[in-house]
Parts: sequence; C-alpha cells; structure tokens
Amino acid sequence: MSTTHPGEVRARRPQQHEALMLELQSEGKFPTYRDILLFAAAVGYRQDRRVPFAAASGDPIRSDVLMAPGFSDTLINMIAANVVDDPEVMDDARMDERFKIFEEYANGGLEFIQEQVNVRHQPAALVVIDLVTEAYADDGGAKPVSVDELLGGVTWG
Repeated sequence: MSTTHPGEVRARRPQQHEALMLELQSEGKFPTYRDILLFAAAVGYRQDRRVPFAAASGDPIRSDVLMAPGFSDTLINMIAANVVDDPEVMDDARMDERFKIFEEYANGGLEFIQEQVNVRHQPAALVVIDLVTEAYADDGGAKPVSVDELLGGVTWG
C-alpha cells in the first residue's frame, strides 16, 4: 500500500449516484456533497452496505474539506476501526485506506437510499427523513455513550 500525505487524500463521489446526489442537494437541502457522503456512509454502515466503485464524478473532496465538521473524522475513523481488525489503520500513513472504506460505505448508503426511493415511490428528501426517523425509533433516540461503548465491537489483537 502506498503512503499518501494526509493533505493529498481525497474522497471520490460515485458516478452512478450523481443524479441522486444532485436531488439530495436541491430537494433534501444537503448543502454540500461532503454532507451527502457523510450521511450516506452512516446509512451504508448501518445497513452493512459496503460497495466498491470504479467510476467517480466531479472533483474529489480534499481530506481537509471532508473533515472540516468536527464529527467527520470521527465517523470515518470509527467505520474503519470497526471494519479493519488492525489498530494501525488509524495511522496517518493509512488515511487513504480509511477514505476508501468510507467511499465504499457512502456508495452503499447511496445505493440503499436509491433503492428506497424506487420501492417507496417517494422523493429522496422524504426517504432521508424516514431513515433518520427510523434510526431514532430503532435506537430509542440519541443517547450519550462512552468510548468503551463506541469501541465495544472493535477487537485488535
């Protein structure tokens, strides 16, 4: 695996979901592609949908832009920590690997959202509202958790 300087790492947008991302931006009120990919990665992880892709669209999102909101790096890192059974995945030299995992879960999340749009015959914005509502209902709402609880599923050894 090649070592990439953290500033050079970029997240790609899956070309096959460009129309959905445009709809989420205009109708779903997601201000940026970054926000769409972060939401989609959370959906993809929750649905256990990790889908590789080859064709990207638009300019890739620089790591400093992607991680600008305070929670972004936490989401990207926690997904990687729960998927890769190696604590070294958190090393700066493996940021490209964490971004690839993030891209694949974002792609899987977009795929899931598109399937829901197709099955429910609803606009993407309504599907997003339903997914958020369902997530809160399933989990009993947002609750504070400890670091031990967040890392409960992680085994490195």
